[in-house]
Amino acid sequence: MARTPTPARRLLAAQVTLAGLLYLWSLYGFLRFTGRQGDLFADLAVARYLGTIVWYQLRVLPAYAVLWAVASALTWPVLRHRPVLTAERKWGRLRRLATLAALDGLLGLLSLGWVYQLNPGFLDGLARKGSPYLPGFDWYALHRWHLLDGVAALFFAWVAFAAWTYARVWWARLRASQGAARALWTLPAVAVLAAVGLAAAPPPAPPKAADTPPNVLIIASDSLRYDRLGAHGHDRDVSPNIDAFAKTAADLRQLHVATASTLESWISFLSSRLPPDHGVRYMYLRREQAQAASELADMLPRWLNTQGYETFVVSDWAGNCFKLVDVGFARNDASDTQNFTSFIMESTIWGHFVFPLYFSNSFGELLIPEVARTTKYLRPRALTQRTLDRIDDATRAGKPFFGLLFFSTTHLPYTARYPHNVRYTDPDYRGPHKYEIDVKVHELISKGFEQAPAPETVDHIRALYDGAVHEFDSHVGEVLAELDRRGLADNTVVIITSDHGEDLYDPGSTLGHGTNFFGGDQSTRIPFFIRAPGVTRPGSTVDALARNIDLAPTLARLLGLTPPPGWTGADLTPLLTGQATDLDLPVFGETCYLFFPKREGMSVLTEAERARLLDASGARDTLEVDERFDDNIVVKAELHDLAIATKDRMVRTRRWKLVEIPTTDGAPIRRLWDMQADPHQTRDLSGRDLPVMAELSALIAAYDRGEAAPVRWPAAKDADPAPAPPPAP
Repeated sequence: MARTPTPARRLLAAQVTLAGLLYLWSLYGFLRFTGRQGDLFADLAVARYLGTIVWYQLRVLPAYAVLWAVASALTWPVLRHRPVLTAERKWGRLRRLATLAALDGLLGLLSLGWVYQLNPGFLDGLARKGSPYLPGFDWYALHRWHLLDGVAALFFAWVAFAAWTYARVWWARLRASQGAARALWTLPAVAVLAAVGLAAAPPPAPPKAADTPPNVLIIASDSLRYDRLGAHGHDRDVSPNIDAFAKTAADLRQLHVATASTLESWISFLSSRLPPDHGVRYMYLRREQAQAASELADMLPRWLNTQGYETFVVSDWAGNCFKLVDVGFARNDASDTQNFTSFIMESTIWGHFVFPLYFSNSFGELLIPEVARTTKYLRPRALTQRTLDRIDDATRAGKPFFGLLFFSTTHLPYTARYPHNVRYTDPDYRGPHKYEIDVKVHELISKGFEQAPAPETVDHIRALYDGAVHEFDSHVGEVLAELDRRGLADNTVVIITSDHGEDLYDPGSTLGHGTNFFGGDQSTRIPFFIRAPGVTRPGSTVDALARNIDLAPTLARLLGLTPPPGWTGADLTPLLTGQATDLDLPVFGETCYLFFPKREGMSVLTEAERARLLDASGARDTLEVDERFDDNIVVKAELHDLAIATKDRMVRTRRWKLVEIPTTDGAPIRRLWDMQADPHQTRDLSGRDLPVMAELSALIAAYDRGEAAPVRWPAAKDADPAPAPPPAP
């Protein structure tokens, strides 16, 4: 005789059915989205990486299993005496499914309040996803009106009722049991009490500061722009913590990077070499290029390891370059490299909305560790905590530390958390960039960013960016406060900076960074505040030009160490101490790898000039996936020379800025600006036959040969000849 299923088994079976339907619905949404892309890389994923897609579809199943277990545990106390679980009529199973679906839906709705308590970023994701469908709805009213708090209270009441029900059942079983069975029934209570005790235990106090040589901590945010800080005259109160720090530090107001791209910039920072010297000319390196860069023995972190320092880097996806190139950090807590399979993983897993909803946390990392490398997985507070853990490890070991904490906060698409993301925006804005920049990859690689959006759109984008700056500033304040609490502030060189600046629709530019040198210095000029106790003068400013290759020699001097002979940067300590006001350093630069055809981003040139451009056509034609190099996206080997040849070059002195744009006929297009009279580069002087242009052009040639770092440009060269007054625009 067939055994009649118990009510509990019927409930579990019905929950399995509902979980399966939810999984299939999410899978259908993923397939539908992928099929609509019509993109080269989406086609490649389906053609060559179908197994990877299937694998990650399976990897997400444990998340559904966890939700199945939790939903079953919380619905059983409500339904255990209900006839719907014992109904044997024809429609009994459908009634169970309908009842459970309604109950699970209510449970899921109530759980959103709890999710928000654990992961406030959930509401940001909800707003970003929902705004295209309900553009006028104020999603954050759910928080301001405490609706989510109320929902959380109802959810915890449900959990409390379920816990009380299970406790009563447990107590009844315990009283009815004898001997060994009773001892067995006491184990759940012991486990619960132990878990409560562990959760309630206070965190260990940080170790007492050790007597060590000076420490170094660099706090940086990707694409942090110089002029969007209060300390540099911004009219919004976006950076109170950085502004307060600036009053205790030295402010290098003219420090530039050679390439406004993350990988190339950090390699220049840490190797003290310009790009033609260290050889990293674009972000999509082939295996042999990454290995060659990793073998530089005198990279700053690797060299400091030999000097007795504990070195570490902590970053989210913005710092995955530190996994592509090993620059020598002994402890590397940066995200793994964003290879092609990671993009497949991100689109696959994020297609199942339950994962970002319930598993954007440490438990989610346990289920699928790779999620930490995705652009949508942002947990900046976790980065701060990891940094403090590394600092405490060094302190316990009695060793000085050199640490880099690198956030993605101010990088496109400017996805700051609430309330930062709406702090400066117009609540009546109804465009596509409501809570973040709406960027579609397949459009970016074919057309580039939108060239001339409406003024209100530009204002909104800049307001989003300011919100991202404000969020980064809050993390800076937290880290600095923790340094003070640990007694480390007086023995730590602290630097607040960035890897490069950002274009925000400045004249001649769009969005992004490093694609050209028009509009001013917004892409190469970075904020650089340094506080070296006993050395730097609080609140001092340095207006002399400096380069990111000068960081390593300067730190060596501040730490009382002799720098390696291979470093080419200058020691800036005379500027920091006031012993010198200028070191006669010209600034050099080159544009970065372009995702889109170059002509699409050169609207400031004439049609005739655009027709002459040497162009590499962008990501669609220049990139490939190297299956032998961990599925990394790389520049095609045969296009390496072209990728470098198409770069614009720049040299900048106190007064002059010359840009050379390569062409198919070998005669570069030149633009010359007087940066003292025209800082936003509105009047080109290249056609005036100024003698200085030939000398600057010779410096660019020296840069290409790898001979530019030692060059000095005395102030007298900027004095004469003066150009004739430019015509009115």
